[in-house]
Amino acid sequence: MERLATVAGVDVADLRRNSAQSLGNRWFDLRGNLLSAEFFASPYTVFCPACLREDDKLGGDPALVRKGRLLWTLRPFRTCPVHGLELVRRKKVAWDDSFHQLALRVPERADALDELVDGAALRSPSPLQNYVVARLEGAPGPSWLDSQTLEQAVRTTEKLGVLLEFGPKATSGDLVESQWDAAGRAGYEVTAKGEEGIREALRNVQADFLQQGGKPDRGNVLGAPYRWLASPKNTKDPGDIRRIMREHIFAEMEIAAGTTILGETLKERRLHSVESLKAETGLNPRTLRNVLAAHGLVPAAKNGAPYCVFDAAAGRRVASSIQRSTKMKSLPTALNCSRPQAGQLVDEGMLDPIADGRFQAPGRTRKAIANQDIDRFLTALRSSARPMDKAPEQMVPISKASEKAKLTCIEIVHLVLGGFLQHVMRLQGEEGYAAILVDPAEVRTAKAEHLPGISASDAFARLKLPKSTGWDLVHREESPRLQPIVINGQNGQHRFYRFSEDHVAAFASEYTTEIRVANANGIEKKDVVKRLKMRGVRPVLGQVDIGLDMYRAQDIPTFELP
Repeated sequence: MERLATVAGVDVADLRRNSAQSLGNRWFDLRGNLLSAEFFASPYTVFCPACLREDDKLGGDPALVRKGRLLWTLRPFRTCPVHGLELVRRKKVAWDDSFHQLALRVPERADALDELVDGAALRSPSPLQNYVVARLEGAPGPSWLDSQTLEQAVRTTEKLGVLLEFGPKATSGDLVESQWDAAGRAGYEVTAKGEEGIREALRNVQADFLQQGGKPDRGNVLGAPYRWLASPKNTKDPGDIRRIMREHIFAEMEIAAGTTILGETLKERRLHSVESLKAETGLNPRTLRNVLAAHGLVPAAKNGAPYCVFDAAAGRRVASSIQRSTKMKSLPTALNCSRPQAGQLVDEGMLDPIADGRFQAPGRTRKAIANQDIDRFLTALRSSARPMDKAPEQMVPISKASEKAKLTCIEIVHLVLGGFLQHVMRLQGEEGYAAILVDPAEVRTAKAEHLPGISASDAFARLKLPKSTGWDLVHREESPRLQPIVINGQNGQHRFYRFSEDHVAAFASEYTTEIRVANANGIEKKDVVKRLKMRGVRPVLGQVDIGLDMYRAQDIPTFELP
């Protein structure tokens, strides 16, 4: 190099600084940056026609006056920063083209060179190109990019840009230079923000893919950057992006335990999808999806729901509740009671169906009660009663006491569990609901003292609300809210709700539903919906809140009957 500097009449330090020095095995050192041969533009000859035109204006032999620029030799350098033109790339044709003699590789002169200038696309240098130039000059850049080698920073940025700009199906080999420029611009917006920017971009890409309803896989979601990292042909260290991509996959995709991703094996599954949980448990996918939706683990919308991911442990708990549950039709047998009595327990909220039957989880999911809830109820009922071999004459089953005391079976159950009755017995040899005996006279007295207002079922019926909607209104913390009377048991073990008739009537006067409007006007519900939409009447609470649309009564227009 000293000899070349002497012949050329230049300082050897400048020559060394502006030359990529070979290290062998297709690796080079440029200003302290270790770069592979693929980082360079060769075997292409790259040039700016406007720069060559200015060189030619100096006069003389083009072989002497035309100067190559260091940055033209770098593959990520695609735009002339002086003239704002896309650089021209010419393939190697002859063996000596590798010397990149501009007088020979660019035979155009004068008017022909002007045509090259006029035909070049106008654009500003990309942020990625500016970063490369600044880094070669020793200027600091975004911290995460600076923590990578120059080649790692550029490769990561461009590969991510291919995914972000052209989608997961785009392949690197099909892109032209203008598309690589666009990819670099898109990728730099992400990599300049570091790991969090990259992770956010990958999450957004995955969310967009799921919205389209396709079955996600690492390759078809994460596209070019994942294929680059996973390729066995990629023997170079890609840098920190390998860890970031792997952690994204482990944290955002359903991956089975024992699967090796980008050099690391997942020891324990973190996430499930409906599909993977179905395969693990053997449960019906429709039932599983509906119940998961009711628990808020997957969206209610079916689009993409089979592949939405959720915490694996939470999903297994839901699946386990389905597997260890009693179907609604078998509930009377499990409780040893009649079907109406079982239904009252569910309607009153004492037994929670695995899913609530609202639009987020269609009615078919309201088919089972978790066995642990049944056991909890039966244990509480059993512990509230004194065992007897033979019942006194005045003690009768709950169903009989209901008839004599003129109140519902569920109201008696509340009195029993709340400790409001002194005489509660349980027949030896009998189990469940039917084994409980009470005194109708004591029940009648307790009703007057401890059961103010009306039951939840009565309140919801007067408002023409589904039970699940009624309970949603009860449990809301802000208006509109159906205010209950809270009854705490004397034993501190049971709480239930009653409702003031005046409050229910006031609520009915202030708020209404489409079905109530339809009934009041003698028209179909669909006609009510249509007219309200035409008048621009909006509900104060929607289906996403309580399972149906609820309106302020004062906002309902007068309906003219035909």
